[in-house]
Amino acid sequence: MYDFETLVDRRGTGASKWVNVKAEGELEDVVPLSVADMEFVAPPAVRRALRDVVDRGVFGYQNADEPYFEACRDWYARRQGWVAEQDWLVPAQGVVQALCAAIMVFVREGEGVIIQEPVYYPFRAGIEVHGRRVVNNPLVEGLDSDGRLAYSIDFEGLEAAASGEDVRMMLFCNPHNPVGRVWTSEEVRRVAEICKRHDVILVSDEIHGDLIMGDRPLTSVMTLSDELRGNAIVCTAPSKTFNQAGLMNSNIWICDEKLRRTFNEKMACVVINGPSNFARAALMAAYGECEDWLDELIVYIRGNDAYVKTRLGEAFPEMNWSPLEGTYLSWTDWRAYFDDADSLERFAQDEARIAFDEGKIFGCGGAGFERWNLACPRRVLERACDRFIEAAARDPRFA
Repeated sequence: MYDFETLVDRRGTGASKWVNVKAEGELEDVVPLSVADMEFVAPPAVRRALRDVVDRGVFGYQNADEPYFEACRDWYARRQGWVAEQDWLVPAQGVVQALCAAIMVFVREGEGVIIQEPVYYPFRAGIEVHGRRVVNNPLVEGLDSDGRLAYSIDFEGLEAAASGEDVRMMLFCNPHNPVGRVWTSEEVRRVAEICKRHDVILVSDEIHGDLIMGDRPLTSVMTLSDELRGNAIVCTAPSKTFNQAGLMNSNIWICDEKLRRTFNEKMACVVINGPSNFARAALMAAYGECEDWLDELIVYIRGNDAYVKTRLGEAFPEMNWSPLEGTYLSWTDWRAYFDDADSLERFAQDEARIAFDEGKIFGCGGAGFERWNLACPRRVLERACDRFIEAAARDPRFA
């Protein structure tokens, strides 16, 4: 019913994924599968809502008013099983902005923030650029019964990290970018309990929470007990779900009044208190009219994931991957073929002519991996697989 096959030419538009791509024709040079936005056009209802804003012709300041909140509340009640209160909502221009704001407000310089690498690289960057200390509790890499990568949380290590002196916060990614895990309800609860026990504020990045590709539903921190979610800052947005990242809009949920008041008072000049005209209209249209579009999108991305893994698995029997439970990002392991991350990067960029977000940028445990963005027309992935396979046929490492 919806169009996931049209590839819009984004060159020359300032699009982050395409800005450094020099190409003639549709797919004649480097294929960008890097930055986590989609190559799909936004849903028809969203585009119509944005045209309506333009036609009204007034672009003044906006608030996250009651209709906006109700759209959010109804969406999360239907899709994730939790019901928000309006007081909990703290609008922000982006999840990374909110993460950095939380770090600045609740963690002093030199104090520690827990992350679990390999993980979304702005986590580490946001801690270090503000003079705070990274406390890494790396994910545990193993294999499942099918021989595929299986990542888990080192809870003993997390307990030790959270009990450390001057550790004030944990940044938690669910669904996890880049490994694609959707953490179980037991795992989410245990993380929250450890943080609460050691007076460590839990910041849960759930920006990919609507993009569930496996059988396990998301367990949002917002579904936990009042005691546990009261120690949390939960970050959500329509941006990944409906390809609205450029509209700069996210919704941060802070249940505890004292935590929320402190955050708001100290960050009033940094975190923008309200979505833009365009962001408000786009969110309300997406959450109110585009649920069927999302359901079709998920089916399409599952097909893309199956296609890529079938092609690559047949061509490269020693390559491995993490099963895709959430996000539209496939985490592929090339360590059997490459001794170091730099040689893999050179092969991908110079020989296969594909631009990835290289695994090494995600920190400890990421070297030797490539993250494939599956949110694009299938023929883009067909071409990328062709290039990778053709380049490998010329490379003695794959003999």
